[in-house]
Amino acid sequence: MTDDLRWFAPNEYTALIVPELRRRGLAVAASGDRPARVAVAMSGRSAAAAWRYARARSARLLVYLWDLPPEGTGSGRYDPVWSLAGRLVSLPRLWGGYGRRRGYYSRLRYIAARADAVWVPSELTRETVGQRFDVSAERVPYCYDSRRFVPRAAAKPTPPTLLTVSRLRPHKNQAAVLHAAASLNVPVEVRLIGRGPDAGALEALALRLGVRCRVETQADDVAVTRAYHEATVAVCPSRFEGFGLTPIEAVASGIPVVASDIPPHREFVGAAARLVPPDDVAALTGAIAGALKAEPADCSLVRDLTIAAAAERFVSSLQPLLR
Repeated sequence: MTDDLRWFAPNEYTALIVPELRRRGLAVAASGDRPARVAVAMSGRSAAAAWRYARARSARLLVYLWDLPPEGTGSGRYDPVWSLAGRLVSLPRLWGGYGRRRGYYSRLRYIAARADAVWVPSELTRETVGQRFDVSAERVPYCYDSRRFVPRAAAKPTPPTLLTVSRLRPHKNQAAVLHAAASLNVPVEVRLIGRGPDAGALEALALRLGVRCRVETQADDVAVTRAYHEATVAVCPSRFEGFGLTPIEAVASGIPVVASDIPPHREFVGAAARLVPPDDVAALTGAIAGALKAEPADCSLVRDLTIAAAAERFVSSLQPLLR
């Protein structure tokens, strides 16, 4: 028996649409070595495993690239890479290489350049992959978890809560939320959900600014879903995103959204969120003040990003690979 797809997913999120693909008639294996017509790597983390599988099974290879962070590839060039005995080996450049994780990104570029197709979630990532990997990619947006993130009435806490859900890293810019909260004329609580190296620094900054803040590094899916429903405003101040999932989830949950004016946010929630320039604390403060008095977000504005809608896109775009 030969499956249509062998799905390589590093986490549950990147496998969300598999049941919908099966309901649409595709045979999708999520594990094992049974032959399949197409190997699908749903992130750079699973690209090497999918590449090895495709070589061993003579399958076509599809690689889904979410983003290429500036600190990773920047303006540098990839290292030379060779395939030796089923492994990818890179030779570091003496100068002008990628800025961070150069071996990983160089091997990823090698795989993407030899894949039968490369898909990306946004126009920004499509352009970035072309510029930094010299690889053509097709924009095929993914989804949010539309089973979990739906409008739901919930008691709103006092004082109002500003919610940010993301990795706690510098480019996510949670510090801007704390500075904006300190500048508001009304008391608020900031709730930061995520994991990352900036947790301690953000707690210290909140203390220094006198901002009431909770940093939650162990929240599970149930707690995150509840947090959206309890929040007054979702604030998404990131300087860089490949897709920008948090504001999409917030709009789907029906809460007002303030987000940085970066390309993926404009692309996917531009009609539903208040957009402000990144790092402009005054503009962020004003937008949050307005959002605190705003009506709930219109969740229909992200209906094209549900699991079912993404599955339809994937089925359509997969047809050339399955012929």
